[in-house]
Amino acid sequence: MKKIVILLAILVSMFALPGHVFAVDYSIENTEINAYLQKNGDVEVTEQHTYQFEDEFNGITRTLIPKEKTQIIDFQALENNTSLHEEQEKNLYKIYRSGSDQEVTVDLSYTITNGVEVYTDLAQFY
Repeated sequence: MKKIVILLAILVSMFALPGHVFAVDYSIENTEINAYLQKNGDVEVTEQHTYQFEDEFNGITRTLIPKEKTQIIDFQALENNTSLHEEQEKNLYKIYRSGSDQEVTVDLSYTITNGVEVYTDLAQFY
């Protein structure tokens, strides 16, 4: 089970890293994604992204595309355990947090419903 979580974290970080709302000079200093497979087939996901901004910024974006027959629910964005304002436009989540020339760590959490196909002898997640 741990191998599946580690493999998922590597794959997601390679293909689905968050971006900016506006074009600003930045780097992503660290990203950690954990997916916790539930017995009912849901997947509880937590992500932590640390950005280093080199100019003024208004927030970040995160694109999450659910596979067929799944749904992403309960999306939340936090900084230092404080909720950030977010908006959803289809698969794009806009997280608003303005600032200038600083390091920012944003925590995201959400649930993928029916993300795991559960059978009596095994489970499949991709």
